[in-house]
Amino acid sequence: MDILLERKSVRKYTDEDVKKEDLDYILHAAMSAPTARNTRCCFFIVIKDKETHKKIASLHRAAQMILQAPLAILVVGDQNAAFERYLPQDCAAATQNILLAATARGYGSVWCGVYSNEERSKALEKLFNLPENIKAFSLVVIGKSADNNPPKNAWKPEKIKYEVWK
Repeated sequence: MDILLERKSVRKYTDEDVKKEDLDYILHAAMSAPTARNTRCCFFIVIKDKETHKKIASLHRAAQMILQAPLAILVVGDQNAAFERYLPQDCAAATQNILLAATARGYGSVWCGVYSNEERSKALEKLFNLPENIKAFSLVVIGKSADNNPPKNAWKPEKIKYEVWK
């Protein structure tokens, strides 16, 4: 449970690289996320190339922090393999696992939304030459945090309802 409360969105990074064994751990966690009917329809593009980072930053105004981070992971899903219309939920679970695994290994991360911004999705799908059935869902930027801010306290008991909305 502690890792859930420690995770925060990080937008400032050091130039320290992500270790291969840590990246493998993060990707293993991503692939361990639940999918509807166990379709395993998610794929992951690891992006380390700085020129590609620049292209992403030009396409995704909310992903400017990629310019200082060592890597990002583009979470994509195969809509032909997904069960019914559950591709967004499947990719979201994988994305959350990436965020939590990065935190567990001492890295900062931030989820840059792609789904359901059609312009952003199409631009990234074109940049990465994705087949028509593979859809861009999220971009997770990862690196050692240069931000010392504590995680936000999101506990709000007034948001909890029991049995019915009152």
